[in-house]
Amino acid sequence: MTPAVFARRRFAGGRALAVLVLAAASLPAAAQSMACGSYTRDDGNAVLIIESEGHGFLTSPHAPTEELRLARSEDVLGMVNLATGDMENWSFGEGDRTLTGGYHDFVRDTPAACKPFYAVEEGSCRADPVACLEDFLEAEPAQLRQWCREDVPVACKRLIELYERQANEAAPEQAPPFEKPAQCDETAKVFDAEVCMRLLETVAGEIMGKALTGLSRAPQATLPAAQLVELADLCRQHPREEFCQSVAQALWDAGRLLDARQALQHACSERPQAQACSLVAPLLGLSVAALSPQPTTTLPCGTYQAETGLPSGLRFGDDGVVQVIGYATRLRASVQDERIHLRRDIGDDFVLQATEDGSLVGMDGSTRFAHYTRRPGATDACSSGPRAFLEIVQPLDCPTLDRAGGAEACCKAGQLLGCRIAATTRVRADDWRGAKPYYAALCSAGVRAGCVGLAEVFEHTGDEAVPAALKAICVAGGVAHTACDVDATRDWPALRAMVRAIAEDAARRE
Repeated sequence: MTPAVFARRRFAGGRALAVLVLAAASLPAAAQSMACGSYTRDDGNAVLIIESEGHGFLTSPHAPTEELRLARSEDVLGMVNLATGDMENWSFGEGDRTLTGGYHDFVRDTPAACKPFYAVEEGSCRADPVACLEDFLEAEPAQLRQWCREDVPVACKRLIELYERQANEAAPEQAPPFEKPAQCDETAKVFDAEVCMRLLETVAGEIMGKALTGLSRAPQATLPAAQLVELADLCRQHPREEFCQSVAQALWDAGRLLDARQALQHACSERPQAQACSLVAPLLGLSVAALSPQPTTTLPCGTYQAETGLPSGLRFGDDGVVQVIGYATRLRASVQDERIHLRRDIGDDFVLQATEDGSLVGMDGSTRFAHYTRRPGATDACSSGPRAFLEIVQPLDCPTLDRAGGAEACCKAGQLLGCRIAATTRVRADDWRGAKPYYAALCSAGVRAGCVGLAEVFEHTGDEAVPAALKAICVAGGVAHTACDVDATRDWPALRAMVRAIAEDAARRE
């Protein structure tokens, strides 16, 4: 169950609950004495509707409705949530006026006569949900597919999760974003298992930190065509909000944009407040050509605007430089794998795909489902195309990293990992000026993180020597040096204005 509805504890007595549920399906309604009606949660943010002796719903303005299988034994209400697989026992009180479960009380505000319990097919998951759902995480795709066809939402969600996991496991392993240290090469004279582990842990910590903060995500492998067709059919037959939005995402990522739009419509069909409704609204009036991807061979030029997505406005200019409209942010565009990549120094690339009508669609986690339409304007032509820049991979070359002053000594000796760690240590202590020479050493050597670090020093200090230093490194290294790219993709006037505004605000507070 989604946190927006309410937090709950999973009840351990699954088999005892199964007896209750099976009894509810087979005994006459009068024998169960279910207190049907509408119960409002004590904070007003959720409503429990008991509709019959055997089923009900949890509703909330902030989350999809969740169907429940119910059964009563004296004052205990056994509950199986078909949307989440959760199983719980709640308690009636005050003559059936209240229900207590999870961390909340529910109060019946509208009593109602119980409706007949719907018919269930013998042997189906709906007939005995505990028997199938208590181990649904271990179920095979064929079994999940069958339960999904029986309209058990949690099985549908689990099926697509399983398909995605299988696709990711089958995808080729990505090369690590660093070169193997010499100390990790068992055939090298300098092999040292302890130093190797220490160096790898340093890099692993940075990679893990980016993943935990959402700055970097592992790419999702595209699902096979047969699975995409199957999931689209299941979504059409059982249009549940969360499941269909996940299906729409898988279809969009695979370039099946028209099918994804249809899945979003199904996801929007149950609840007008659903996120899918805001995502699909800008797509409804688009032509087939606007949602038919085609390979990208050249960069676009001019201004493109979208109703959704972040960023929503992009201005493509000379040399592949892209201004993010409304922000002091410039990015460098390039064509990779027949798509447009906008490189970000913090976070994964923005990825765009051209379509047959000349528009663009977003294909990464931040721009997915966004449709960018070209706006007429003065910038109808851009001079030159994308530029390539040289940069070196951060080497892992500081074996004395764990010693006092070891990072600084490494940097002085030209071992660049030492420069990176020395700079990072000072940044964590909010000593940006102290980090400046270490970032400069990295940048001069061609490590992009050093050049980006220099730009961040300017943002935190307003040190006017920084832009000049980047330009000097660019001139010394040649037009292909990564410092030239970092310099060109910084909106220095906007950054100066930002630094002044921060300084003025701090002065007012003193």
